[in-house]
Amino acid sequence: MTFTQAVKKELSILPISLDTAKSELSAVLRLNGIYHLGGSRHNTLEIQTQNPASARRTYQLLAQCYQADIQTNIEQGRSFKQAGRHSYGVIIMTDADTILADLKLDPFSVSRLVPRTFLDTQAKKQAFLRAAFLSTGSVNAPHSKNYHLEIASADEDLIEQILSIMNDPLFNLGAKIAQRRDRLIVYLKTGERISDFLSIIQATASMLQFEDARIMSDMRNSANRLANADNANVSRMAEAAQKQYDALLLLREKNYFDSLPDKLKEVALLRLNNPEASLSDMADMVAGQELTKSGINHRMRKLMQLASEIEQEKV
Repeated sequence: MTFTQAVKKELSILPISLDTAKSELSAVLRLNGIYHLGGSRHNTLEIQTQNPASARRTYQLLAQCYQADIQTNIEQGRSFKQAGRHSYGVIIMTDADTILADLKLDPFSVSRLVPRTFLDTQAKKQAFLRAAFLSTGSVNAPHSKNYHLEIASADEDLIEQILSIMNDPLFNLGAKIAQRRDRLIVYLKTGERISDFLSIIQATASMLQFEDARIMSDMRNSANRLANADNANVSRMAEAAQKQYDALLLLREKNYFDSLPDKLKEVALLRLNNPEASLSDMADMVAGQELTKSGINHRMRKLMQLASEIEQEKV
């Protein structure tokens, strides 16, 4: 089971509230509803999805709100791409037009915007977002390399409305819109925002699983960054020590070594005898006096400057 499927399964078994049920149905019918003219027979309304949890939730919502004849069907994918997949349908056989009128959805209208009456409380907005995700939403697994949650629709006005609700001051998710082939998506790209969204739509168990995985991933990334930084520091120290060693060899070859002041000669000998030691280690090796890493570094800079001047004279 993918993480998206797990989230939708959790959402599908949440208790249904009559106060927000029609807000959920408003999203489902606008995103996944297909209106069929029946001619001499009844007009019907079909909701199609490839997720059984979404189909189950849709059936329960309709059964709670309306006394219509509601049927279900399952179809196997016919194309090569859909091989092994199933499509789940919830079909309203009677009272389809009454239900659409009650939800203020005109199947022949260009606009599919949800009326304010279904979005006038925080709970209704949460229910709407929950149903939108159940209908066309997906989210990457929390252990994946990139965080990504999206809700898709071909209707620009509806996507804009979903974006507006997600970015409502109540939720402040910082969602954005992008084009993907013939559809638009509203999406989130940060772990923190995705976690907030899962909490808003009441996928609590999935949110906790997502947070656990995100924290572990962040800890691993931090450990890797620290390890990489340590390795880089070691490399820089080794490179600097090698340059110091080479510079001191030059001083010795050019017979400048014996004329060095005692303090500089002491540090020079320490480096030549301990080519891989750090400056801190060298400070600890100084006998009979206290000398800090900064003091060692100061004397080493003077030695390096002298070697540089000699090198330039040679050129």
